Amino acid sequence: MKVLLSVLHFGLLRNFESVVRTLAEKGHEVLLLADEDDSFGGERLAQDLASIPKVRHYRAPSYADETWFPVARKLRQGLDYLRFLDLRYAPFPKLRERAAERAPRFVTILMHLPPLRVAGVRQLLSNTLSAVERGMPRLEAMDTLLSRERPDVALFGSVTHPRAAQLDHLRSARALGIPTGVCVYSWDHLSSKTKIRVLPDRLFVWNETQRREAVELHDMPIDRVVVTGAQVYDQWFDRKPSRNRKTFLSDIGLPLDQALILYVCSAMTPDPHEVNFVRRWVEAIRGSSHPQLCEASLLIRPHPERQREWNDVNWSDLDPLVIAGANPIQPSAKSDYFDALTHSTAVVGIVTSAFLEAAVVGRPVLTITPPEFRPHQNGMRHFRYLLEVEDGLLKVAQSLDQHVKHLETIFDGDTAHVRQQQRFLRAFIRPFGLDRAATPHFVESIETLAQSNSITTPTEASAWQKGLARCLIYSASLGLLGWAMQDAREVREERERRRQINEHRRARRLKWRRHRRRKLFTRLQSAISKASSVMKRIRSKRRMYVHRSLKLVLRLQMILRRRRRDVETR
Repeated sequence: MKVLLSVLHFGLLRNFESVVRTLAEKGHEVLLLADEDDSFGGERLAQDLASIPKVRHYRAPSYADETWFPVARKLRQGLDYLRFLDLRYAPFPKLRERAAERAPRFVTILMHLPPLRVAGVRQLLSNTLSAVERGMPRLEAMDTLLSRERPDVALFGSVTHPRAAQLDHLRSARALGIPTGVCVYSWDHLSSKTKIRVLPDRLFVWNETQRREAVELHDMPIDRVVVTGAQVYDQWFDRKPSRNRKTFLSDIGLPLDQALILYVCSAMTPDPHEVNFVRRWVEAIRGSSHPQLCEASLLIRPHPERQREWNDVNWSDLDPLVIAGANPIQPSAKSDYFDALTHSTAVVGIVTSAFLEAAVVGRPVLTITPPEFRPHQNGMRHFRYLLEVEDGLLKVAQSLDQHVKHLETIFDGDTAHVRQQQRFLRAFIRPFGLDRAATPHFVESIETLAQSNSITTPTEASAWQKGLARCLIYSASLGLLGWAMQDAREVREERERRRQINEHRRARRLKWRRHRRRKLFTRLQSAISKASSVMKRIRSKRRMYVHRSLKLVLRLQMILRRRRRDVETR
């Protein structure tokens, strides 16, 4: 069996590594595709996987030169914004705010008009945009690649990513009659990302919670949704630390005789200044009256996407504290990460998948919900699963003082989190039992899909949908839709660009005026200098004429005197 696995970039293979290795061990051929480069070590991971027999990797065809693709992406982002305006998402304002940032201007403007806010008008606009989006063409190069490779199953791991071309890859595979499957990448991708607009033959989810999301939020037929468990966390269940506690603490430069608290940073956007909060968090711990907690060693792991924000941080006044940690893709980075989880007394964060990994290792997981982070926590649907599924996973504090008290109870030996975590893991990570890994279920589901004859025939877009799409693409190629298709970020960039252009023009005008003034002043100076020199010449000539006249008069006087003397002598 040949399996194609397509992701946005190879860094995302981290969550499917166990599946790729198991497929290869069972003799299946695996083809790995990535749409773009990444800076998180994914290329090396892909090379490591490609060293396994029957595993290959390369880049997917690019959509960069396709004039229709930016239009299709804008339409989908507009549809996502309309989707998050639904009453089902009313308790989650962060989703609407984020979608509004990405949606084209004409959609957000229409939805701000009071007469158009009603559900019927919104649904009409959504249906219109969906019809045009379905009429978009496919990439011929992708059709050619799939026809040449002809995989038995095509899996897509980034369909819910808003900028990815995965949805168009899926359309190509469906059109060619290839069995397709969409793999949920992480715990938040069905609740907070873009909608799966092309229904695959199978949707592989982690648990019943995601299964309900697939049916209710993505309109997936329930018989196409397969629960496999979270295969990405299989690697942590039976893993052993690579170093003992003292060796690990010595390697990272922390004292050997003190407890360790691990703080795992989050990828919250836009930047909520987590660095400033972590500073306050550390100061609160240092101010604790608990003798062990106030002197505990602290390890802060920056998020791979926000590493730059921590490059110049120096908190030597709060030692013992270390800021370190790489993206756990390569074996050494995985060992460092797992050892940090294993040897910590508690794991703290705001909103991160590290909560789940810490629970697998059996460490208490704590969070704080200060006002500046609440949009990223309670404002997001998936965060509430950590609070509600089987009574939740997290120990939540509303303030730093309350959080410090929670840590003090853990340092005093509270183990109530153990049973709570076990219930959550059974429901959310390993629904078939904590002793049964998810990867074999995932691989078996892939094999079943390849062997089944239940491939659904895709619905072909009608002629009028294709016609509308062609008209829209042609208008966009002429530049007629530039203003309407801009999103909020592009509007800000355009305003900033215009501001810089206007400032440049003003600076040039000011420079030109100054140049004219300097030139005029120079001309005036030159004229004055010339006039002065002329006057000097006139004065000098006048003096010369006067001198010559006086000299002539004196000479005449001398001549007259001489003649007078000559006359007198005669």
